[in-house]
Amino acid sequence: MCSLKSLLVICSLFSVIFAASLNGSIGFPEAEEDPNLVNKDNRQPVYIPSMCAENELYYPGDQKDDWICDCRPGFLYHPKSDACWAAYTKGPCLDGQYLILPQGSAIPLCETNPCVINKLVMFNGKCQPLSTTAPCNHLWPPAVLTINATTLTPNCERINLLSRFGDRPVVVLPKCPPGCKRSVNGRCVPIAG
Repeated sequence: MCSLKSLLVICSLFSVIFAASLNGSIGFPEAEEDPNLVNKDNRQPVYIPSMCAENELYYPGDQKDDWICDCRPGFLYHPKSDACWAAYTKGPCLDGQYLILPQGSAIPLCETNPCVINKLVMFNGKCQPLSTTAPCNHLWPPAVLTINATTLTPNCERINLLSRFGDRPVVVLPKCPPGCKRSVNGRCVPIAG
């Protein structure tokens, strides 16, 4: 019993020493907004806080040893502050403004937020909070109001629900007709009453 405790202490000590020698360079794979978008070698960006600034990911290039820090999906690089900020949020802007990327421009700018409050955006003619499902209640599977990483505009994006059965897509069944309910085996059956 004593040797088992000694072995556990030695393993724990070795793990701590090994982790300390990494200088905080532990990376975590980061899922892109669209899992179908990968580079030619199927390499994914990683989140390494010690390598990249806040709101940046470590992206693979097309060469085996080619990596670069760049803004996360949906974030904009603002040259004056030398930082990445979420699109349609206050970021480095004055109160009542948000950071956007004008069409045809590579440099973001601060624009008056018609909703005034940070993280509220104009969507379907109303001020709606980002990162909520309420503006997207009409969609199934569930969606959340977010900034599309490709178009950099507010958009309802379907929540990527992983299935416990692997990467197979979740099958959305049509609603049962009035007076019926779905049974355990997936069939619509009349409600007994």
